Amino acid sequence: MKKTSIFAATIFLFTLASVAKAKEHHFPPPAAFAAKVAPQNQPPQTLQQFVDQVFLMVTPIEIWCGPSRLGTATGFFFENDGKLFLVTNRHVVRVEGEHFFPDKLRVRLHINSQDHTQNEDYEIALYRDNKSVWREKPGVDLVAIELSKPDMLRFVLISLSPKFLPPNDLVISPGDELMIVGYPFGFSDALHNYPVVRTGAVASYYPTPFQGRPYFLVDARLHPGTSGSPVLTAPSNVMRTSGAAVYGDYHFFFLGVNSGEINLPGNTSGLNAIWYGSEVAALTSSNFVSAFFPRP
Repeated sequence: MKKTSIFAATIFLFTLASVAKAKEHHFPPPAAFAAKVAPQNQPPQTLQQFVDQVFLMVTPIEIWCGPSRLGTATGFFFENDGKLFLVTNRHVVRVEGEHFFPDKLRVRLHINSQDHTQNEDYEIALYRDNKSVWREKPGVDLVAIELSKPDMLRFVLISLSPKFLPPNDLVISPGDELMIVGYPFGFSDALHNYPVVRTGAVASYYPTPFQGRPYFLVDARLHPGTSGSPVLTAPSNVMRTSGAAVYGDYHFFFLGVNSGEINLPGNTSGLNAIWYGSEVAALTSSNFVSAFFPRP
């Protein structure tokens, strides 16, 4: 966003073979490789199947306060402990220092698995009984908003879950290519409601928290509108672990959520903060307790 510095967040929902019914379905977890060990049982995946799913996993967000449209963002859906959430950046829903207080988000979702030109808007209120509805962790630029699963049944949705987090022995090196899926400046294939995919490279020591905060850096040419975009490893049938490189079905992993460019005095950096995916899993867990904020 221009005035509010909002970069897009991204809505993640995954459907597979039963997507024609427009119900929620789990995308099969990434191939669980270990050195000299076969993947866990799951339907074989082709590269084309993964590509198709990437273009259905996000949704544009419009940010509103009353009748006024304040900006755009990206969001994604995340399912954890039996609940479904919309995940985006905290600066999309509230920025006290800038007196930025939207009251609803409007997302656009597919309603026909065979014809992706058919879409509908869906509004998400940010306050209920004059209290905020989102979950947040102090100091982390993420929020999760619980959604009604029955409301989502008419949409073609694809959701991430903790199963998409990388295994502990996965090797991710500086310079490795990543995908950032979102809506720069709100730009997209609006006819089909498809996002734009940008590529970037790991730019800090993964998985070490950068300067002690739970994010890492990605070197990428991103824009306002892509904050909150999910950040994924590029689809591959090779998985590098600390013990070996193993071949199997195509897979990708959910590494984190884009939050925007790191500002350097007097210069643009091209370096973007990516909050670790484990923060999303923690935020959406059943035992997470969040503070509430009064409606302005």
